[in-house]
Amino acid sequence: MVNHVILVGTLTRDAETLTSARGPITRMRVATNTQWRDDDGNRHESSEFHNVVALNTRLAEICSQYCLKGRRVYLEGRLRTRDYEGSDGLRRTSTEVVIDTMRLLDRHDECAGTSAIPPGGSVAPLPAGSGRPAAATVSAH
Repeated sequence: MVNHVILVGTLTRDAETLTSARGPITRMRVATNTQWRDDDGNRHESSEFHNVVALNTRLAEICSQYCLKGRRVYLEGRLRTRDYEGSDGLRRTSTEVVIDTMRLLDRHDECAGTSAIPPGGSVAPLPAGSGRPAAATVSAH
């Protein structure tokens, strides 16, 4: 059996990091779009919104730092469904994508900041004093 998800989409808000007993957990929301034409040639588009979580400590830290609203990302991971009790006391179910790999698809300065990440580049942490971001795919493997 295979549980593998690949998403290419846009972050709808800045990543949020929580601290748990196991380390940081970073949550994100990603929008993906589908376009098609109907039989009359009219163009249509729909959007899906995905809850994404990085549980791996290193990946969670990197996502927290670089995954900002409006950035395009490539994500790989698996689907996870969990049950929880809402603040109103009702049982709820949530399906999310637990990622193992994150790759930034745009330059940071195209969205919000002034850092120069090469097109198609991803970000990995640098040694202190290096002064510039490195390009690499961030993976939890």
